[in-house]
Amino acid sequence: MLKRGCRKNIACLESLWSKDIENRLTVVPILDLLKKRNGTKSVLLTCNTLEELVFNLDLIKGMRGYGILYLAFHGYPGGIHLPKTAINMEILAKIMRKRFRNWIIFFGSCHTVSVRKDRIARFMSSTGVKMVIGYKMEVDWLDSSALDLLVLDWLQLYKNMPKFWARFRKIYKDLVRITGLRAFHK
Repeated sequence: MLKRGCRKNIACLESLWSKDIENRLTVVPILDLLKKRNGTKSVLLTCNTLEELVFNLDLIKGMRGYGILYLAFHGYPGGIHLPKTAINMEILAKIMRKRFRNWIIFFGSCHTVSVRKDRIARFMSSTGVKMVIGYKMEVDWLDSSALDLLVLDWLQLYKNMPKFWARFRKIYKDLVRITGLRAFHK
């Protein structure tokens, strides 16, 4: 049973992973498993255009009991890819504004946090988020899905993000190293 006040429900935006829509990859099983394991609620909204991104962020901005924004996209250093659009951190920060203050932003995307720390710090300052997590390198979809599940599960146990990251990084040091998972917190 989770300690009261630790639960951080998850708002997930996900784009298409490939053009094979008959055999579509999705993070839905991760969210389902978290609900079954510890009762974590989640919403998943598909997001394949800039307009959908803006609309969906507006929908979820004030959801009570939610504290993790899980962005499941392809990525590049400093941004995410929608099928026909690249969105860098600065544009994302302008869209988000301070509406996600004290949330955790988890970039479930390759390369997104492979940028200078000062750029991440500016994103965090512009948005007011308390933590940014992501991958700094290319990661196999299944490997990253397994690690995403672990991260999202462990986040449910901690209020203190530095303690979460120190403990997680120690327990899963090889996975963190292999995947290039990085975390930045206040």
